[in-house]
Amino acid sequence: MAKVKDGVRSTFSGKADGLVYVQLNGETYTRRLPQRKKEAWTPGMFQNQLRFKQVNSFCAQFKESVIPQIWNGAALFNFSKVSNFGKVSKKMSGYALFLKSNMAAFGSDGSLEDAKKIRLSTGNLPFPEGFEVYRSEEEDNLVEVQWPKEMNVGGIHLKDELMVVSASDCQYSDITATGITKGNLMGSFELPELSSEATHIYLFFGSKDRRDYSESVCFEV
Repeated sequence: MAKVKDGVRSTFSGKADGLVYVQLNGETYTRRLPQRKKEAWTPGMFQNQLRFKQVNSFCAQFKESVIPQIWNGAALFNFSKVSNFGKVSKKMSGYALFLKSNMAAFGSDGSLEDAKKIRLSTGNLPFPEGFEVYRSEEEDNLVEVQWPKEMNVGGIHLKDELMVVSASDCQYSDITATGITKGNLMGSFELPELSSEATHIYLFFGSKDRRDYSESVCFEV
């Protein structure tokens, strides 16, 4: 992949002159288009292309939410970590990392097979073991959570805040901060609004400065 330093295409994205122009972290890069003709594709290659298109369509809905908020930083951190160990690493955008991390949730035809394999968050913060989720008996839209105290977690990480995303039939709410911190060990929050009733929620913790997050965990509600 070559970097474009100047010229009229310095902010261009797309295909031209046998090259693909890609915007990555505010810079423009080029790579040559593959020369393989579609007539030479096998059924498996067509199936993989269909799966990729479906997963790519799923990921596109998060371009303005979890990807810039969480995954762009994670991609930069992962690249820096690998580079410091002296290994050869391909620079990856937050979008590409998000797409790669969610492939396992989709079947060979591109349909969502397992909602619990969707990863909306990633990072280095631990998610508490023994975390429990309940629908409130008094208010249907209220969710109650609790978890045991972690002996190895203290200091600033007690202020890590629980975040939630509601999901229903491949619709996802915005990220909502619950106001519940890791030091609380319990709390309740209202489900973020969707056009239909939520069937799953994705929970994860974000640091006080929002520079780090935990992996998301999916719960049925």
